[in-house]
Amino acid sequence: MTPASRTFIKICGITRLGDARAAVSSGANAVGFIFARSLRRVSANEAAAITKHLHPAVNRIGVFVDASLERIGQVVDRVGLDGVQLQGSESPQFVGSLKELMPGLTVFKVIRPLSAQDVADAVAFEADAIFLDPRDPANPFGEVAPIPLSWMEGISSARFVVAGGLKPENVGELVTALRPWGVDVSGGVESRPGKKDGAKIRSFVRAVREAESPRP
Repeated sequence: MTPASRTFIKICGITRLGDARAAVSSGANAVGFIFARSLRRVSANEAAAITKHLHPAVNRIGVFVDASLERIGQVVDRVGLDGVQLQGSESPQFVGSLKELMPGLTVFKVIRPLSAQDVADAVAFEADAIFLDPRDPANPFGEVAPIPLSWMEGISSARFVVAGGLKPENVGELVTALRPWGVDVSGGVESRPGKKDGAKIRSFVRAVREAESPRP
């Protein structure tokens, strides 16, 4: 989904076409649409009205929380999604079933690590990449701090996307230290929930690109 030498950048919680275009023009690799309980939730029809205006090279990712395989398939088809981000209690078996049912779909799995061991255990998921978001499930709209760098010590970051608490001011340090496969941001580039700030998006992408170093 992104060149091996570059960091995958996803701007999530898109609710407006202008915000999607701002993400694309800034150099982000993907835009995310949330189809679950959220201040940034959109319907399949609303997302489809945005994606039809985007270049095919832009990855369209749908965020789901404990949705059925049938529901995910319906939204994928309606919106024209390239990938899905599973953000609930989905099991490794569910991930496997989804990949078998829709083999051309990129599948991301989000985990909520509370310790370094939780990060290490995430490799059990046969997803294309694992999102690490330390957000408290009991307070999904609360403030969250970035994942402690120490939790990643001795663990390959080749399949990890770091999310939660990121913003233009801190993402560069994280990319330099961890060199993750990707980073994901939503609230950190907003003027208010669901409304992106173009200047913040540009600053975020620029910070990532300036901090990344060529991978072997």
